Amino acid sequence: MEIEEILRPGSRTFFRISNADGKTWLLPARGMRVGLELYQPSGIKGKMLKNLFPLLYHLPPVCRAIHAEKVRATLDPLLLDKAAAAFGVTPAKLHYSIFGGTPSVHRKITIQFFDTSGHILGYGKVTRSQKVGALFEHEHRLLDALDAQGVGNIPKCLYCGDMGSGMKFFVQSTIKERGAKSPARYTPKHEAFLRSLTERTLRSLPFEDTDYARTLSELESVAGRLPEDCRPTVMEALESVLASSRGRIVEGAACHSDFTPWNMFESGDGLYVFDWEYGRMTYPPMLDRYHFIVQQAWHVEHLDAGAIMERLREQKWFDAADLRKYLLDIISRRTAREPGALPAELTRDIRLWTALLEMAREDIRHQA
Repeated sequence: MEIEEILRPGSRTFFRISNADGKTWLLPARGMRVGLELYQPSGIKGKMLKNLFPLLYHLPPVCRAIHAEKVRATLDPLLLDKAAAAFGVTPAKLHYSIFGGTPSVHRKITIQFFDTSGHILGYGKVTRSQKVGALFEHEHRLLDALDAQGVGNIPKCLYCGDMGSGMKFFVQSTIKERGAKSPARYTPKHEAFLRSLTERTLRSLPFEDTDYARTLSELESVAGRLPEDCRPTVMEALESVLASSRGRIVEGAACHSDFTPWNMFESGDGLYVFDWEYGRMTYPPMLDRYHFIVQQAWHVEHLDAGAIMERLREQKWFDAADLRKYLLDIISRRTAREPGALPAELTRDIRLWTALLEMAREDIRHQA
């Protein structure tokens, strides 16, 4: 789904910006600084753009240099009216910036809504994909369940439904303010959030009834699609975890499953965590720790497997058996997500995760 599909001719001025990764943003001329809160760059060039573009966007040479295109448009009235009702404001007082989504099989459009005073009200997600629409429904149910169990610092779902023509719309609240920061390193705030999440959702149940068991079962069914050089290591780790878990009562807790700097921001003394569409309710406790460190180190810092393992081993809480559980989880979910041949980027990721599995295996052997 493309941004143009949710736009109509209108009088509002936006600037359309795209990067080399195929990502596109539509940024409003009015409220540019607030609109740019939707833009979360990790590189120096992106950070410079976020800081300087609100000052220079009116200069044609600047727009030409970054290939920013001026657009006159308005959001689809159906989406605008539904969002306004969800936030309790009139459509005329609702402003927005739009992100076209990260290219992937689960791509969706994200909209940041704010009012005339620059207060961020919340976010909307739009899709015409049945699979992504199912993720919206899953996130709705999960957020309601977490809220019922007293989990704080997460969004509330304000609307989730069908807007016609196969278009699904999800609206959620936020407490985000302009200038909110997302720590790139794992800190005591991350640990405190995950411990609170675990304490509020922890329960004992048969392993076969856990969400994690279902993920491992899915890995068994997609193992034949893994790169041949990775398959023996992955299957050995899978068989080891299953052998130690089958028929037992285990502890399961909620897991975000995409716990990364770009899905959270600092709020007071803690963290506010959003985008729960991949979340699960009965997973081995605290696996999100491993995801945060591995994803940041690999995708942002571009460290190799050895350097990533070194960083993990520096953590007081590091446990090679838990790392193995996490790696099997992400290999399973990411492989199952792709409908056909695995993209080259995912194949590289799987080889990285497999290398970490081999290092975890050696740690487990030494501990034994």
